[in-house]
Amino acid sequence: MKILGIETSCDDTSMGIVENEKCLSMTRATSEDFHKKYGGIVPEIAARKQLEVFPYVLDDLINKLNIKIEDIDGLSVTIGPGLVGSLLVGVEVARTLAYSLEKPLIGINHLEGHIYSIFFDNKIEFPFQTLIISGGHTILLIFEDHLKYKILGETVDDACGEIIDKIGRRLNFQYPAGEELDKLALKGDPLYYKFSTPRFKEKNKEYNFSFSGIKTEILNIIKKGNFNLENLISSLFYAIYESLMNNIKKVYNSTGINKISVVGGVSASKFLRKIFLEEKNFEFYFPSFSFSTDNGGMIALVGEEYLKRGYESNIFEIDAVSSLEINKNPFIYKKNLGGNYG
Repeated sequence: MKILGIETSCDDTSMGIVENEKCLSMTRATSEDFHKKYGGIVPEIAARKQLEVFPYVLDDLINKLNIKIEDIDGLSVTIGPGLVGSLLVGVEVARTLAYSLEKPLIGINHLEGHIYSIFFDNKIEFPFQTLIISGGHTILLIFEDHLKYKILGETVDDACGEIIDKIGRRLNFQYPAGEELDKLALKGDPLYYKFSTPRFKEKNKEYNFSFSGIKTEILNIIKKGNFNLENLISSLFYAIYESLMNNIKKVYNSTGINKISVVGGVSASKFLRKIFLEEKNFEFYFPSFSFSTDNGGMIALVGEEYLKRGYESNIFEIDAVSSLEINKNPFIYKKNLGGNYG
């Protein structure tokens, strides 16, 4: 079946078409340039721009495959977590298309999309660890089987990508600063500065992360001045890696699972990819750069998994949810039961 996926959780507008677990076509538009002067994303601008570009993104996607919109077999759309205004744009477009085309629609958790992005470029057997690292999330889980996840830990304060963004803004780098900082990290000495990497010992919290202390230490160095920029950024990225790797090793020691997929926007970091792949006794997997960032292809792929199992959403009840936990989608229904699948 051909599934059209729609992703608008933040400032991007992306669509993808997946069939038999392969991405046939994908396109993306971003309003990034309109946010640069503000040093970050302005939700109202993001939503307005998404409304403007949606018809063009859809036309481009369909034209690439030389098919008609009626040829798709179903739709999936990100319902959360994310910016409510942006999510609503995607949800309303998806509802309209599903109703007019009389096709099934499934609401997808944005994080679940990132989890599945690993399959476009990799063959990896269950179970394996999955690390989601992005501007808004740092989550470690075990991917047990299709659509089955066991959440082990997450950040208790800032996400690791959020730290990178904030340090970049403090150093007056143009938004988004991640790619430029990543280049600097590759040039510097990662051991020049030593930053704290908190560890949690309390039961059921031992796999959590904390990055606010690292942020504070770096901001204090910047405030004092007279620092080596390349070494500072390289040490920042190394501290992030060290914190992530500490928990990955703890999971390995308790489960024996040494396969790890690293997904989400920060997984595009060449510094992190390089240093993770240098780890002995572990197998690391990464999506291609085009699937690391927010994209419609990953949403279509998860949608295919749900729809082929008979799950779908009620188009009259599906809605945007700003905060949504994995496996907590309130808008998925099972056809043969007709009730809520929670």
